[in-house]
Amino acid sequence: MTDTPIDPSAPVAPRRGRPPMLREAPSVETIQAVSADPGPRKSARKPFGAMTLKLAYPERKGFHRHWFNETTGRIQRAQEAGYEHVIAEGKPVQKVVGTAEGGGALNAFLMEIPQEWYDEDMAAQQREIDDKEKAIKRGELEGQDGDNRYVPSQGISIKRS
Repeated sequence: MTDTPIDPSAPVAPRRGRPPMLREAPSVETIQAVSADPGPRKSARKPFGAMTLKLAYPERKGFHRHWFNETTGRIQRAQEAGYEHVIAEGKPVQKVVGTAEGGGALNAFLMEIPQEWYDEDMAAQQREIDDKEKAIKRGELEGQDGDNRYVPSQGISIKRS
């Protein structure tokens, strides 16, 4: 290969499959003419980079909605608990929310359960928490088989202001 100087005024032959390179930038008038009329707007425009909730979805009266990641057994477990897929345009509503363990896309599915069932589930969870707090206050840890290694001899006192 020789070091031959390149003549900047020489025409550039377009490469196969690529558009020809421009030798000069478009004029300001050309840019203004092209950008002056953006054409008809589609429905509500969402600016790129705007602060939006990526998983926002309309509520449904009388139902609690929750996004479940498509990890092993998670969707099936949700269905066993009474959740059903939210359907839109004949398909379950889903979004890509990350990267799965295998390297592919991690999808989340929007599912819902009647609000009454959800409230019952939350009340049952709160009862378990309340029972555990009462046991701690008494100095008894359930399932410890008499092992009180985390309980001081004087017991535990929780003071709330």
